[in-house]
Amino acid sequence: MRPGPLAALWWTGLRRNLAMTASVIVTITICLAMLGAGLLLRAQVHTIDRYLLGQLEVVVDLTDAITPAQRSALEADLHADPAITAVRYESKQQVFDRFRRDFRGSPDVVAGVAPEDLPAALRLTLADPRTSGDVVVTYTGLDGVEAVRDQRALLAPLYRFLDAFTIGAFTLAAVQALASFALIYTMIRISAHGRRRETAIMRLVGASNGTIRAPFVLESAVAGVVGGLCAAGLLVATKVLLVDGQFTRQSTFPLFDWSAVWESAAAVLAVGLFAAAAMASLALRRHLRV
Repeated sequence: MRPGPLAALWWTGLRRNLAMTASVIVTITICLAMLGAGLLLRAQVHTIDRYLLGQLEVVVDLTDAITPAQRSALEADLHADPAITAVRYESKQQVFDRFRRDFRGSPDVVAGVAPEDLPAALRLTLADPRTSGDVVVTYTGLDGVEAVRDQRALLAPLYRFLDAFTIGAFTLAAVQALASFALIYTMIRISAHGRRRETAIMRLVGASNGTIRAPFVLESAVAGVVGGLCAAGLLVATKVLLVDGQFTRQSTFPLFDWSAVWESAAAVLAVGLFAAAAMASLALRRHLRV
């Protein structure tokens, strides 16, 4: 079918089902916005992970009874381990200075601790921080070792929090997707029923199912694209107003950059276009069955 007649049929269908089309666009926008939010939250998790991987260490707390020979043997084993790139010793005073610096906002906590209350430690830098669990298991329980602490494990609650929000966003997107598909299905069937005389005439003159289906699929695809554009606009607004506006003052973790926004926007546009077009094609199968 030539573009001119196809556009005319699409415009006719749009005018006949304007309210339904608007409802579909709103529902698709909500669905794709939740999908985009889930993608941005996942990007934030990856951003935090990349940032922390180069900074987190494994800390080996030493017992007060460790002998010089035991400490030398332990350090030799650590230096020989290919998973460990650097070993740094901290005395009780250095550990206390770090503790006091980390808890400078809680003077009551610092006041109750003295240098002799804290163990000396060996701080390990790993070639791949993701292998920290293996390092903890390997060196826990050795002579002179009081405990082996994985700093990455301390952030597990943060990762669980972000993962929970990500899963929640994807779940809401899935629920909204069901509503969107139901609306698209209803819109296409109503539109097809309203144009049944036109489609009957097109059949009589030899039009193929693909030709008859094209205006309806285009109608649905346009609704998907418009919903995708609205959702992409919401993602950009979130980045400008919330991430770069409200959260920019925090310095604990880096925030996702604009590349994550553009990737998420492209994803929601693609999903909006192809999912809406596919649902329209599916809705027309029974209508066009001979």
